Amino acid sequence: MHTAAIHTAAVQAAGDLLRDGYARITLRDGEERLLHRVLGESRVFFGRTVEEKSRYATADFNFGYRPLGREFSISADRPDLNDCFTLWHDRLDLIPNAAEIPDLTDAMLAWRGHLAGLVADTVGEVAARLGGQKAPTFETASYLQLNNYAATGSDRDLLQDKHEDGHMVTVIHATAPGLELFLDGDPRPVVTGPDEVILMPGSVLTDLTGGRIPALYHQVRNLRLPERTALMYFVNPDLAEPVHAWTEQPGADRVDLRERIRNNPGMFGLPMVPAL
Repeated sequence: MHTAAIHTAAVQAAGDLLRDGYARITLRDGEERLLHRVLGESRVFFGRTVEEKSRYATADFNFGYRPLGREFSISADRPDLNDCFTLWHDRLDLIPNAAEIPDLTDAMLAWRGHLAGLVADTVGEVAARLGGQKAPTFETASYLQLNNYAATGSDRDLLQDKHEDGHMVTVIHATAPGLELFLDGDPRPVVTGPDEVILMPGSVLTDLTGGRIPALYHQVRNLRLPERTALMYFVNPDLAEPVHAWTEQPGADRVDLRERIRNNPGMFGLPMVPAL
């Protein structure tokens, strides 16, 4: 989906990223319906038993369902307090028994289709403002993830420890408070309204912008809510072609960022790029 409204929102978001270090975007009616369709299907899916949900998990838990204790922000001995569901690009073939849950996967694909246009325009606008460079393609190397935080009885202060996602950008919507952004050194609570998403830059965007946009560190506070859902679109550059910083001048000595992107420590605990 690519419309004039998406382009207008993206131009504003690009300016916000450069000025504030993150961007908040208000959705239009049709876009909001796409979002809430995913969230509705998420409630149905995560309401199932672990045994039922595990039918849609791979042996390495990289795709589809990932149970509690399998994902972490910083250290494997301190896992995030959520289970989740991941859809990489449109690769339903990577998820066991995906044909059984078309309502969920169709809703996720429709939402991803909208976000792809928004991200392409936003990132392209940032690239154009900084050096007139072309932004990298990203769709086949990016994925949607639903995080389900249910009451666990844990006395931990954080559901997710302080981290940056290690991607180009993350587009996030959360159904309840808890997200905290480190904008001025201290954590600042940020809530997404029912018609909002937030674009958070990762360290890949920092490299692409020559440090102009810092990676946004964030964490999720344990407010001991009965439930909370976060929907993220993790955006990564396709690495089939060289990736260069937008602030560099064209020339033979330009630095190819692909190896740095592949080895980014922010990618720990996240799905591996599937073979295409």
